[in-house]
Amino acid sequence: MSRDSKICVAIAPKSLSELTSLFEQARTHEPGFIEIRFDAIEPGELTAAVKKASEFSHLCRLIATFRPKGEGGFRSISDDERREFWNALPNGFWGCDVESDAVSWVDHGNKIVSRHDFDTTPENIEELFDELSDFDCKAVKLAVTADDSVTVIPVWKTLLRAAKRKREAVLIAMGDSGKWTRILAPSRGALLTYASLDAAGATASGQVTATEMRELYRADEIDESTRIYGVIGDPISQSLSPNIHNPLFQNAGLDAVFLPFLVKDLRGFINRFVRPVTQECGLDFGGLSVTMPHKVAIIEMLDEIDDSAARVGAVNTVKVAAERLIGYNTDAAGFLMPLKARLPDLKGARVAILGAGGAARACLSVLADTGADATIFARNTEAARALHSSRGFDVAEFQKGNDLASFDVIVNGTPLGMRGEFEHFSPVPEAEFRAGQIVFDLVTKATDTPLLAAARKAGANVIPGVEMLISQGLKQFEIWTGEKGDEQLVRKSIAEKMRL
Repeated sequence: MSRDSKICVAIAPKSLSELTSLFEQARTHEPGFIEIRFDAIEPGELTAAVKKASEFSHLCRLIATFRPKGEGGFRSISDDERREFWNALPNGFWGCDVESDAVSWVDHGNKIVSRHDFDTTPENIEELFDELSDFDCKAVKLAVTADDSVTVIPVWKTLLRAAKRKREAVLIAMGDSGKWTRILAPSRGALLTYASLDAAGATASGQVTATEMRELYRADEIDESTRIYGVIGDPISQSLSPNIHNPLFQNAGLDAVFLPFLVKDLRGFINRFVRPVTQECGLDFGGLSVTMPHKVAIIEMLDEIDDSAARVGAVNTVKVAAERLIGYNTDAAGFLMPLKARLPDLKGARVAILGAGGAARACLSVLADTGADATIFARNTEAARALHSSRGFDVAEFQKGNDLASFDVIVNGTPLGMRGEFEHFSPVPEAEFRAGQIVFDLVTKATDTPLLAAARKAGANVIPGVEMLISQGLKQFEIWTGEKGDEQLVRKSIAEKMRL
């Protein structure tokens, strides 16, 4: 255990035997604290589990929690059960996380008085914090729910205010919108931040794993001078960008961290988080990676865009320099690099692009200068023709029976094959592929998409979407830092993440 660490690994054992196993797993991460969720244990084993856990107290700062279902617990617990639990808790536990209505039942110096809201972020969150601060306690904990990073701002400001007043606090915004608060909170005075053993063992929505908290984000090393970078989009949970840029920052010895931000209110985020003259959160942003659905909308919020973004008509990279926000596009270069590695001379090559969205726009912007003969297959042919009216390309209706065998290169620019509702679909389920043909699926996934699986079986040369992801990410890193990134380091990091 590291007493300097503010990482608290939360475990929720269901039995006495599982308690020992999970505790030993948690210790391997050398956390500052381990929280034991006793509300997850079978009632018949609860007394024995508490006794057993108390024997671990010399090994780690233990926090006991016995949460009723209404406060996010694992089962319904009566007030009598709660009172009996807290009254019988043996010595040895460093602290107790107890709900505000049960504080009087706990005779322990280090009480963390908590309240949870699983529906929203209360408008009066500062008042709620002050109300809980009136209790005789070690710290105040508020865990709320947010659907956008911008709505988390009051939570963050409450933490900053508590730190200024020297009041120990744990402020949590649950869900993907609040993941950034979990990572940055220790650097702004929070008593601790929660992490899980693995994704399946998370005890609350948006919890980061202990490995990621310590090794990927290096939460214990972040301070107020750390430069902030991040990926913004909606949804954001599947983004691999943190696994590209955090290893690169660490390898380059830079005091920087790259975070995921779920953003719905794009203008609000740019003005209240990023733009130096109007930001409210005290975060020093160096740049952003921009993903769907913001790549086009963000252009009007920037001070300048370079030629790469102007040609594509979309921005996937923002650099903050001298209080100016400058937009770039690395998607196009990221697409071309792995393609030319397979087919160095694209002049005269017949390229079929499936879909007419932002991905197709990026592909066309670079293919136009290679001499390739591009055809867009789209259900909305008018939208396809509007992508780049000044560029020469053909448009065909996207339908069952399209003959793709005659094309040298096929590019999937649709979301079909992506994890989620589209995972088991191919954009061209009836298509026949041939040996030597190149099939490039821009969807990023750990395993072959249905499209790539069919193409591989036919002997085609396949390019998974992760190739484009890595290429465009390395270019982003170069734009932000002026340094070349280590491609093999990125490949290793992505491979490890995709195996999980």
